[in-house]
Amino acid sequence: MKVEVLDGKRRRLRVRPEGDEDLWTLMSILRPGDYVKGRTTRDVSVKGGGRKERRPITVKLRVENVEFQPFTGRLRVYGVIVEGPEEYGVQGRHHALTVAPGQEVIIEREDGWPEWAVEKLRASGPRGRALVVAVDYDEYGVALVAPHGFKMVTEGSSSLPGKDSPTREQEFNSYIERVAKLAAETAAREGVEVVVVTGPGEPKRLVAERLRALAPNLKVFTDDASMGGRAGVEEALRRPRVTEALREYTLVEAEKVLDEAMRLLARNPDRVAYTLGEVAAAAKLGAIEACILVSDKLHSLDEKERELAVTILEWGEKTRARVYLVPPDSPVGEKVARLGGAVAVLRYPLPHPIQ
Repeated sequence: MKVEVLDGKRRRLRVRPEGDEDLWTLMSILRPGDYVKGRTTRDVSVKGGGRKERRPITVKLRVENVEFQPFTGRLRVYGVIVEGPEEYGVQGRHHALTVAPGQEVIIEREDGWPEWAVEKLRASGPRGRALVVAVDYDEYGVALVAPHGFKMVTEGSSSLPGKDSPTREQEFNSYIERVAKLAAETAAREGVEVVVVTGPGEPKRLVAERLRALAPNLKVFTDDASMGGRAGVEEALRRPRVTEALREYTLVEAEKVLDEAMRLLARNPDRVAYTLGEVAAAAKLGAIEACILVSDKLHSLDEKERELAVTILEWGEKTRARVYLVPPDSPVGEKVARLGGAVAVLRYPLPHPIQ
């Protein structure tokens, strides 16, 4: 992400997200009470006509909430307009500012942005991704999987002739080649290192074999699914084999940390901290090896919760802990929420309650 500090006290930053990962990072550091200034459109009253028109304007919002929809390419910032064109009378009105990749906005925090937040923005960029290819005799689907969700890259059909057609075998081989090349090209373009090919029977096996030949550096896994296309992708994402292939990515890595924490709780509970308060206290002591924080705690209406969440991030960065921000509606996020919003594996035992 492009980041420019605009004043000596780091109150104002000009940022330009370049992709979905940057939007996700921006969402993770914004909290209620911050300000975001950018170009938007709004229905405004036009003088003399008694009517409204949608016009482009620049506004500054006091943030109330931030929402990111995976792979839509947009971050929506909800809040109250504190600066805007006087002729339109928009000040004091609620508005939703949409931020997209390539769009510059200025973000402000009255007491200044902490160093960890600036560095987090600067370090933001593409993270590990994977492809899931679901193929059968009738259709195929290729999906790009990232830590915050997935999107379909392409879908198509085989259009194979009937089994008695003399050209069926040739066209089937061409179909396999087409799907394998498409997967290889997408993997190269997106920087993907892991591909899971799934589906029923022979098409899956042949696509995987051809893909390994086309791109020897890819890690190609296979798994069973009952069909190809989008439905096959969605089925594959629920299966253990896909999870195993995606271990390197954030949500799965967070699940591994949670599993370790649960094992330690059973046999060595002093090596685990949970709840925002305990994890924040352990972070200040430099005791955290890895921790998971539910991202909505950064936007909590409870000021104390927000402060504890920020403390975990700040001290986690300072002490080189592995900190995973996970969405509350993810499986790992739901589990961690039941543990008080944060859980950490500690470098050394600490007696409870940790203070």
